[in-house]
Amino acid sequence: MALLDILFNRGKASTSKTSFPVERTRIPGPNDTFLDRIFPEDFWSSMDRSRFVTDEQSMLADEPVFEWLIRTTRPDTIVELGSWKGHSANHMADICKAEGLDSRIICVDTFLGGPEHWVLGDTIDTMRRRNGMPTILEAFLGNTVARGNEGRIFPFTVDTATGWQVMRDLGFKADLIYVDAGHAYHQVVEEVHGYLPRLNEGGVMFGDDYYFEPVARAAHDMAKHYGFSLGVLQRRKWVFMTERLARNPAPEELGFEIRTEPYPA
Repeated sequence: MALLDILFNRGKASTSKTSFPVERTRIPGPNDTFLDRIFPEDFWSSMDRSRFVTDEQSMLADEPVFEWLIRTTRPDTIVELGSWKGHSANHMADICKAEGLDSRIICVDTFLGGPEHWVLGDTIDTMRRRNGMPTILEAFLGNTVARGNEGRIFPFTVDTATGWQVMRDLGFKADLIYVDAGHAYHQVVEEVHGYLPRLNEGGVMFGDDYYFEPVARAAHDMAKHYGFSLGVLQRRKWVFMTERLARNPAPEELGFEIRTEPYPA
């Protein structure tokens, strides 16, 4: 999730008991080789839930950007790079349910925090370490179950470089890819290079944190490199524009604009 979410809005952890829904049956599809190997049918049901907690954390209101992109692309599979405690993944899952979509969301994250979590202010406390190890994944899993999205959301606990290589080797493709992991220029560039080939034809890649200069610069450079127009929404999200998106304009409240120049100072 975005750095500002971490810095300015800490959720309160809860260890209250939660009733866990029954795992959903997966409909066969072209990504079965990947899903069957990484997330077998008992992936959720076999978990030790004794340490799950609910600890939601988000600074901003749920953004309608997700609704526009999901309603337009009607994704079967979504990939999220960088998930933190799962707020945006669960928000996307909720939209998919409301749209009657049987979508699956693969969340690529080590759940060990990034450099900013270890060095900025007291953000190290947000990782709730036990025996020196961050317990972010326990909150991600607990939040997902509490939102009723068990069986829709799957944590792929690797770094983003490992993630795209495994997906490539197992023939995995997605319809929507959300880039919200590293905030350095080279990280965004590497993630776009690695994951753009993982999109199905007509798929869409978008990302967060456009207000960070390194992220914005990388988004502009990658859009130019791959021949996309770069759309900016709410001065926060960026998206590589496709014909399908152009045919379904973004709602006015998103403040959509096409940016052709580098991120303004």
